[in-house]
Amino acid sequence: MTHDDLSPQDAELDPTDAEESDALGAAPPATFDFLIHTLFTQALMALGRIPNPITKQSMKNLATARHFISMLGMIEEKTHNNLDRDERRLLEEAQHQLRVLMVQETGNDPRRGGTT
Repeated sequence: MTHDDLSPQDAELDPTDAEESDALGAAPPATFDFLIHTLFTQALMALGRIPNPITKQSMKNLATARHFISMLGMIEEKTHNNLDRDERRLLEEAQHQLRVLMVQETGNDPRRGGTT
């Protein structure tokens, strides 16, 4: 696919366009690790464990935390037998840590659909 084959919306996001990439700054690589870390961080913010980087405030939203934990579970299901050892370990550890934090917050394991 060449730059000329892109739709106008795609062309705006084309990282090969120097002007756009300068405006957006250096984006992190699109990797499995980055995806898992992003979802993990979002869940931590929703659990009130780290502040929102924009507002600098910590706020709890347990429904949102459950959503991110469920997203990680869905990724685990969809990638079953398709991850290398390090990727599998990262995903398992992220889920474990978040489930422990959720149990501390609510007394319920998010895998069992517990509500507060």
